[in-house]
Amino acid sequence: MGLTSSLFAGLSGMKTNEFAMDVIGHNIANVNTRSFKSSRSLFQSQFYSTFSFGSAPSGSVGGSNPLQVGTGSTIGSVTRDFSGGAPETTGNKTDLAIQGQGVFIVAKPNGSNAYTRDGSFRFNAENYLLSADGYFLQGYGTDSEFNIVEGTLTNLRIPVGEITTASTTSYAQFSGDLNAGGEVASLRPVLTSDASHTFTNGNGGPAADASTLLTDLYDGVTDMFADGNVITLAEANKGGANLLAEEFIIGTTGTTYGHFAAWLEDVLGINTSSDLPDLTATGVDPPGVTIEADGSLKAVGNLGEKNEIVLADGAITASQGSGATLPPNTLPFRFTSNIVDSDDRAALGESIRTSFKAYDSLGNDMDVYITMTLESTPNDGAVWRYYAESAEDTDFDRVVGTGTIKFDNSGNFLEASDRNITIDHTNTGAATPQTITLDLSRMDGYAMASSAMSLLSQDGFMAGTLQDFSIGSDGVIVGSFTNGLTRNLGQVVMATFRNYEGLVAQADNLYVAGPNSGDAIIKKPLELGAGSINSAALELSNVDLSREFINLIISSTGFSASSRVIQTSDQLLNELMMLTR
Repeated sequence: MGLTSSLFAGLSGMKTNEFAMDVIGHNIANVNTRSFKSSRSLFQSQFYSTFSFGSAPSGSVGGSNPLQVGTGSTIGSVTRDFSGGAPETTGNKTDLAIQGQGVFIVAKPNGSNAYTRDGSFRFNAENYLLSADGYFLQGYGTDSEFNIVEGTLTNLRIPVGEITTASTTSYAQFSGDLNAGGEVASLRPVLTSDASHTFTNGNGGPAADASTLLTDLYDGVTDMFADGNVITLAEANKGGANLLAEEFIIGTTGTTYGHFAAWLEDVLGINTSSDLPDLTATGVDPPGVTIEADGSLKAVGNLGEKNEIVLADGAITASQGSGATLPPNTLPFRFTSNIVDSDDRAALGESIRTSFKAYDSLGNDMDVYITMTLESTPNDGAVWRYYAESAEDTDFDRVVGTGTIKFDNSGNFLEASDRNITIDHTNTGAATPQTITLDLSRMDGYAMASSAMSLLSQDGFMAGTLQDFSIGSDGVIVGSFTNGLTRNLGQVVMATFRNYEGLVAQADNLYVAGPNSGDAIIKKPLELGAGSINSAALELSNVDLSREFINLIISSTGFSASSRVIQTSDQLLNELMMLTR
């Protein structure tokens, strides 16, 4: 060992402190870099020159320690601090900050993945989320039903203003109380066309029947119709609600009185299901529209007060069609109601009528009417029947379903039969037929002052366009549509590593997997130790500026002190050289 050794020891001290200054300078330079992770340099001593390993103690000697002289310092390692930085709110929803473990995944142009904590993402012209350098943010996409498809990474896209969607109603839930103390339905409304309009076929011919052509109908004075005439049901009322106007056009051939009777039955929404109770033994006619022996029309409705049908004078009109001579607004049919109840009611039975909006696959809305009627009260609990109607059913038949609800002796819901109603959409462009399941399990059957029923929820929506979005702490991107619909648009995912310090840092706030980092483990936020995501926030640098200034002082002092060692060694060498003169 000589003075030259101290020169090199001082040199090593200058080099290591110079290296430390580089690390500190890099930290300070990135004090305002989003999500930057600070580093620190750790020194180690270089090898030692050993003059003696020392000796063990003996009976007369206490022993000696090793005699070694070091040769300076070297860089042991540079470690990166992966602790989280403080979040900064930005107000920009595409800015994302991770709280906890994990890194974002971005796809590089060469197809490989890189990783970053910098969540300053932005949209491109196609509404894809990109990093500041144009790399695609990775996550899970969705299928055609907006369900998140896990397992395959994809470029995340939020097409605001592009996607228009509608939701078909397939389920409707109701709640309320059906009055068990009401009157059991026992009478159907009956309407018969006025005797002054008993139709005959030709002058003084026999009474009209189902096979009689409408163009052959005769009212005792003149022929009633010609080809092209339009018969309109204009002012019908059912259960207190006006029915939509419907038109029946007399064709050039084959349009019979029977056809008209069937059409009238359909548009009045009279349910003729075979499941309905048979009351003929009590003198109550089955429901439907029939042609009587004298040629008059007889319309028999369904049970329950809310199924009562009212056809006021002028409810049915006929107007001139193409090539016809009929004066406009002629009144070809007039009906009277057979009032048989002492309270002037044409229908008997506790009932309630409600309606709700449903939507087809194109987002068109339609009104569906539900009438509940107390059908029977056996010893084991009351039985109610629902009648479902919709004017949007394209086969002209308003009837779309019927079924029963059974309650126990305590008024609790037991079961419901035939809960599916079916609406036809032929030649409308919408999916057909449409089936809606009625959930009536929230209904009760207690004795109340009156029945009450309302829609709790239904799963359909009209057409709407994506107008906004939000990103939750679990990374799920939820889109908000103009029709009030919310749907999943994708999910931001994370990568976790067993050793984050083993990641290899690159420019632009990026990392790639290194030999000692372990493989990337793809996780959803908040899953198995992965952190959460804060939208509209960015993670700040975790550089502690005060500590860096202290390290800067220490490193500069170490550099200066090492240079003084070299200076002093140089002076001693000069003194040594002076001895030779």
